[in-house]
Amino acid sequence: MRSDEEEAMDKPSLQQQSQAIGRILLQEGLITENQLHYAIEVANQPGQKKRLTEILVDLGYVTKRQLREVARRHKLRVPLGQILLESGLITEQQLQEALAEQTLSAKPLGEILVAKGVITEEQLAQALSEQLDFPYIVPNRRLVDRVLLKLFPDAVLREHTILPLFMDGDTVTVLIPNPEDQAAIAKIEQYTKGNFDLAIGPRSAIRQVLKEVLLDQYQYSTRAETQTRVEEAGRSGVRRYVGAPPPPEAGPERQAVSILDYLLSSAIRCRASDIHIESLKGKIRVRYRIDGKLTFQTDLPGHVGERIVRRIKVLAGLDVSDTTSVVDGHFFLNVDNTDFDLRVSVLPTVFGCSVTIRALTREIGLKDLGDLGMVAPALMRFRRFLDSPAGLVLFSGPTGSGKTTSLYAALNYLNRSDMKIVTLEEPVEFSIEGISQCELRTTAGKGMLDKIRVMMRQDPDVIVVGEIKDDESAEAVVQAVQSGHKVFSTIHADDAFGAVLRIMDRGLRNYLLASTGLASVAQRLVRQNCPQCRAPYHPRPDIFAEFHVKGSTVDAWQFMRGMGCPACNQLGFYGRTGVFEMLLLDPSIRDALLNALNAAELRRVALETGNYLSMREAAFIKAAQGHTPLEEAFGLLSYSEQQAFAHLDLDTNTIRAWMMPNGGDL
Repeated sequence: MRSDEEEAMDKPSLQQQSQAIGRILLQEGLITENQLHYAIEVANQPGQKKRLTEILVDLGYVTKRQLREVARRHKLRVPLGQILLESGLITEQQLQEALAEQTLSAKPLGEILVAKGVITEEQLAQALSEQLDFPYIVPNRRLVDRVLLKLFPDAVLREHTILPLFMDGDTVTVLIPNPEDQAAIAKIEQYTKGNFDLAIGPRSAIRQVLKEVLLDQYQYSTRAETQTRVEEAGRSGVRRYVGAPPPPEAGPERQAVSILDYLLSSAIRCRASDIHIESLKGKIRVRYRIDGKLTFQTDLPGHVGERIVRRIKVLAGLDVSDTTSVVDGHFFLNVDNTDFDLRVSVLPTVFGCSVTIRALTREIGLKDLGDLGMVAPALMRFRRFLDSPAGLVLFSGPTGSGKTTSLYAALNYLNRSDMKIVTLEEPVEFSIEGISQCELRTTAGKGMLDKIRVMMRQDPDVIVVGEIKDDESAEAVVQAVQSGHKVFSTIHADDAFGAVLRIMDRGLRNYLLASTGLASVAQRLVRQNCPQCRAPYHPRPDIFAEFHVKGSTVDAWQFMRGMGCPACNQLGFYGRTGVFEMLLLDPSIRDALLNALNAAELRRVALETGNYLSMREAAFIKAAQGHTPLEEAFGLLSYSEQQAFAHLDLDTNTIRAWMMPNGGDL
């Protein structure tokens, strides 16, 4: 007897479903009649094996996401095997082998693929969530309303892998690994009297949480409940919300407080820089930005999300009743004896509020210059430039590339008793003892230029303008440079040359720049290999070829990548490091500036001098030293940088010299 999944994957069945979706796409105005007819002609060509829907995607008429949304709305379920295929998790051969085994064992397709090691339980649960449109929740004991455990006998919970999580009115949200397990559904209906919503999670993770909470149940008297809250707060590591009102004593709002504690503490322990809580249809999605990459954490039911958002607004001092305005706020939190300033941004969307929380702390904000990630010869030259009495230091790069961190590290390097450093920032990100830091809060008659003039009367050795973002801030930098001081600032530019040309466009004359000295540092952040699981590997030949390394092959270098382990949550990466392009003025580059050469000509001259480390060179070195995979290094290069160096080779000897502690023969 053939399985349901095998029948669903049968070609004629899929073709019929595909044609039905095509008609619906036409009815909903997502494609035109001409587009549908042309796609049908292609589908009917001799030897054509693709379905109509695949052809519509190939032709660019619709996206895969639009197809899935239409299938869900009209209850045309996409087969699990097709979802796994489209996600790249399995091959056609693996699917056919699993389907063949399914005809003999009658086991669900997903369980067969997990047992064979083709996919993980987490991947199966996420695919089922996508197929059946249920929230995907990663279980944790902090998400469990322990009162709901009393609804079910312990034996039923264990036998059917059922984990009740939340209550909304009379409706219980229940987490199970397979919503099509009819025996489990029957038990849930029996003990909730039919008032339940389903969510999907990995089987082993649900069983582990069940084991923990069932061994750890408390008698919910008033005294015991209070004790539970104290112990759970200890587990989360959240000690206090500074200046926050007290949390509710009990009920769903109290559980929302507990869940938020868990989300914040787990995000901080994962080294997340940002926490995203996004309202979707019927649920919220929680994601953390870790090492610059957004990573999915869990879904939660919509009613839980609403309570969490309300709690965040209360903590941030925002109006809970205002659901239509874009608002910002912040609150302070102590986790594991470390203070964090959590910056909150709330954006109303069609399904509710989207909340983003940025976690800032002084302990991880101020770095030494040697910890930024500059290659040793570049760092040595940069320190030498910083020790000179005058000149302009520009840090450039996209938002979130670490410009401010590098700026503060340079200031910290110069912060000594014989140096007077004055800054003008908006806002002051971190306080550095021994430096006079001012916030730019323009009032009538007291704009940036006025404040710069006041700062120059303070007898400073170093003047800092936090960011060049308009004509006024650029003019302030120009005035400070003209006064003969050492000046620091940051600017948005793609590369070191772009930063120089931009400040010149803002009014800094080329002859003045050539006479005062310049260090232009462009930077990116790249994910580092996990030190616990990194191992040698052979990068893609096409990626190596993109670097145009003259005089060597890929086998002449040893590249490393993280393989994934518990220390890095199986990601293969742990932390980020800087990749720096550095341009220091020398006589040849000064002459080029005086002759008003363009960026391409400036770059050519700089490459010949040895005082310029390009972003492409720095990225390759970072991979060649084993800090990051070569593919990751190439990925941080912008399109303009790739084009700028498309016809310029990297010299192997130069690369190896930059990798030496003293720069070798540079």
